[in-house]
Amino acid sequence: MLVPDLGDRIAEYGQVTEALVQAGAVVVGHELPAPITDFEQVVDELAQVIDQQPAGLPLVLVGHAVGGMVVVRYTQRYPDRVAALVLSAPVLGPWQTLDLLSEQDTGSFDRETLQAIETCLSTIDFDHPLGDDLPALWLHGDDDTVVPVSDTRAGMDRIRGLRFEERIYPGVGHDVLDTKQALADIAEFVQSSGSGTAS
Repeated sequence: MLVPDLGDRIAEYGQVTEALVQAGAVVVGHELPAPITDFEQVVDELAQVIDQQPAGLPLVLVGHAVGGMVVVRYTQRYPDRVAALVLSAPVLGPWQTLDLLSEQDTGSFDRETLQAIETCLSTIDFDHPLGDDLPALWLHGDDDTVVPVSDTRAGMDRIRGLRFEERIYPGVGHDVLDTKQALADIAEFVQSSGSGTAS
């Protein structure tokens, strides 16, 4: 299940879909609505979409930026349903950009959505870790000014388990999924995580 950033369309993630398909995955996308007043409802909607997929397929969640936050929250709520997790520049921890966006109040990040993001981040921080049995891969560019890697690391340290891997790419910005190495790392991870199929 591929969950893009807020305001993005699945069609913009064609290279990610292709990499997952080559890894043997069946890919389903779920775009985030805007505005959002409650991310728990977004997770409810994601759960409904997942429940509609064919039974018996291991579930790999792939989320970018705010989509990464959503799939983390889904995994906290439904840990037994997730076979593996891929987080690309996820919004986690003390996201400093939140304050700047609140001042601008523009684009997909309207004030209601920003408040909902802040609430969800706090909920994630104070809920349980992802668990030691869940394979999880974190991808991030060290030159990401939209979602700084230091912010994400602070949040990631609260939820990471023993089977957690990270790939930090030097000189790469927020569009980490545009890099060939990141796509190769995702494909390798999905194949090696023991799931082999995403739904």
